[in-house]
Amino acid sequence: MGTLTSLTSRTTRADGSVAEPARVSTLRTTPLVAVPLSSGEALAASPVGFRTPGAGSGTVLPLPRTRGTSPTPAVAPPAERRTGTDPASGSRPADIAQLTGLRFVAAVWVLLLHASYIPGDVFARWTAPIAPLVAAGPLGVDLFFVLSGLVLTRSYLARMGSRPSVGGTARFLRARIARVWPLYAVVTVAFGAWCAARLVFGSDGIVAWQNPQPSLGPLGWIRQLTMTQMWTSSGIEGVSFVLPAWSVSAEWLAYLCFPLLVLAAWRIRSWPLPVLAVLAVLAASPVAVVPVVTAGAGESGAWVWLLRIGGGFTSGMLTWLVVERLPRTPRVEQWAGRLVLLVLAETVLVAYWAASAPASAAIPAADRLWLAVPLFPVLLGALCVARGRLVDWLASPRLQHGGRISYAIYLVHFPLIEITVVAMTRFPALAPNSSLAALVVPHVLVASVLVAHLAYRWIEEPARRRLMRS
Repeated sequence: MGTLTSLTSRTTRADGSVAEPARVSTLRTTPLVAVPLSSGEALAASPVGFRTPGAGSGTVLPLPRTRGTSPTPAVAPPAERRTGTDPASGSRPADIAQLTGLRFVAAVWVLLLHASYIPGDVFARWTAPIAPLVAAGPLGVDLFFVLSGLVLTRSYLARMGSRPSVGGTARFLRARIARVWPLYAVVTVAFGAWCAARLVFGSDGIVAWQNPQPSLGPLGWIRQLTMTQMWTSSGIEGVSFVLPAWSVSAEWLAYLCFPLLVLAAWRIRSWPLPVLAVLAVLAASPVAVVPVVTAGAGESGAWVWLLRIGGGFTSGMLTWLVVERLPRTPRVEQWAGRLVLLVLAETVLVAYWAASAPASAAIPAADRLWLAVPLFPVLLGALCVARGRLVDWLASPRLQHGGRISYAIYLVHFPLIEITVVAMTRFPALAPNSSLAALVVPHVLVASVLVAHLAYRWIEEPARRRLMRS
C-alpha cells in the first residue's frame, strides 16, 4: 500500500484575516499493478502507452523504452501460445503453438508417403508435381525425433536437470507412458489380431505388408506391447505389427535415456551459444554422413534407426538450450523468420535432388535424403522465435488440433492403408487402377484423419488422464 499526501496551504481572506493553517491529509492507495482492469481500462493500458486522468480520450503518453527492449506483455506472445495439458504437473503446458501445428504437417507428410505405396497409379497421377516431396516422407519421422527432444527438454530441464531424482524420473516416465502407450496398445492389439486372422484364414502365408514378416508368437506379442521390439533389431521391417510403430519403440528407448541426457544438458546449458548451436547440428549429422560414406541402404540400412533417434533426439535437446537464451528482439524475430524460409527451401531442394538420382548414382536417392536432417534443428530453433504468416498459420486452431491428433494419425493410417491393399487384391472391383479404386484412395486419406480424431477423443486423451489420476 502507498500514501497519497495532500498539502493545504495558508490563505488570506478578503477582509485581511488569515485562514486556518495548512493541514496535511493522507489517503491510502493501492499499488497500480494490483488494480484489476476492466476490458476498456485494459485497452487503455496497452503496452504502447497510458491515458492521463482528465485528458481527452485521444491523449496517450508513451511508456519509456530502452533500445532493443519492450514492455512485458500481459499475455503470452503469439509464438508462445499454449495448448494441451502437461501430464507431469497437471498444469497448462509449455507447448509452442507453431511447433504443435508442425506436428500435423509431419504426420501428413508420412501419411502421403505410405499412401504412395498403394498399388496403381491413381495416387501418383494426383501427386505428380510434388512426387519428390512425397518420396521424402521418411524425413517426417526425423522431424518428430528432433521435435521430441526439444519439447521434452523445454518441459523438464529445470525440473530434472539440476540433480538426479528417482521421484522425478518416475514421474517423467509415468507421464510418457500415459502419453504414448494406451493408443499404441489398442492399435497394436487390433492390428495384431488382423495379422493373426490373415495367417489363419489366408492362403498366401502373408500376415503383414512387410518383408520379412513380423513374429506373431508369444515373445513377439510381449515385445510389441512393451515397446521394446526394435531394441535388438538392426532394421525396421518385420519388427512391428504396424510398420510405423518402430519409431514408438525407438522413442521409448530415448525416454529411458532422457533422465541421464537432461543431467548433461543442465551442466552445459551456459556454454556459448555458437558452440551449442554447432553441437545441435553435429548431433543430427551422423544419419546424413554414415549412409553416404558407407553407401548404406537408406532408411532400412543396418542400425540406421539408432542413428536417427539418437542423433535427432539429442539434437533437439541441444536446440532448446540455444533457443532458451536467444534474445526476443524484433531483429532476432525477423532474421529467424527468414531462416525458416531458407531452411524450408533447402529441404525442398534436397528432396528434388534426391528424386533425380539415377540408378547408377554414387549416392543413391535413399541416402541423399538424409542430408536434410541436419537442417531440422536450425528449422525448429528458428521457428520457436520467428514471427510472420507462416507462424500464424501453424498456430491456427485447426492446425493445433491437427497437431494434437498427429500421434493418432501416425499410428492408425498404416493399418487402414494395408487393409485397403488387401481388399484390392481380394475384390476384382477394387483392382488397382479401377474406377472404384480411384474413388477409394482419397477416402482412405480422409478416413485416416477422421479415425485419428476419434481415437484421440475417445481413447488417447481419456486414457492419458485416467492413468495420470491413478
